[in-house]
Amino acid sequence: MKIEIAIAYLSTASVILPFGLAIYQLKYLRNNLRLILILLLFSLLADGLSYFLSRRAINTNWIVNYYLLIQFSLFGMIYLIELKRPRFLMLIALVFVPYFVIGTMFFYGLFDFNTHANSIAGLILVGISIYYLYHLLKELQVDNIAKVPMFWITFAVLCYYGGTLALFLVNNLMADNYPDSHRMLWIFHNICNILKNILLAIGLWQNYRNLKQPL
Repeated sequence: MKIEIAIAYLSTASVILPFGLAIYQLKYLRNNLRLILILLLFSLLADGLSYFLSRRAINTNWIVNYYLLIQFSLFGMIYLIELKRPRFLMLIALVFVPYFVIGTMFFYGLFDFNTHANSIAGLILVGISIYYLYHLLKELQVDNIAKVPMFWITFAVLCYYGGTLALFLVNNLMADNYPDSHRMLWIFHNICNILKNILLAIGLWQNYRNLKQPL
């Protein structure tokens, strides 16, 4: 089996760990962690549909585009809950989401990867997550920050969007001019996705531990 295929399968399978942890403690999940569960469910559906279509040589970029929009929206809602800054974050959503949809439908096309919009989404979420970490450390009310589920979720956001930001910026350019680079770019993307799911799983595990031994 080729390395890129093995990593792609591992990336797809990695969502099972946080999804299983979320389902196991479903009735105890707070609103923000319920949104993580919804995100993981969409991830499973997107990966399953992508696998089904790619086996039939059908373009799956539209799935990637709209999954990333859903992921951006759900992470944004999580930070809206945590930071209690509804006006600021809602303004970002009201500007960005129409921009993403219009760009995908009319400029890039439904079956091309929306490089600019996904790069902007990455910049926005990296900025928000860094601000959240500052806010968390400034208002720290626990002795061990590693026990806070949102600490790990924020690092999951930073790992994925920080790691893939450059990839999203150059994806179409590299694919058009250096076809062989596409393989390495998406190997890197899948590695970032695996790390994101591991960090989400740690956050969900910490939430489960806190149920037994509150912060």
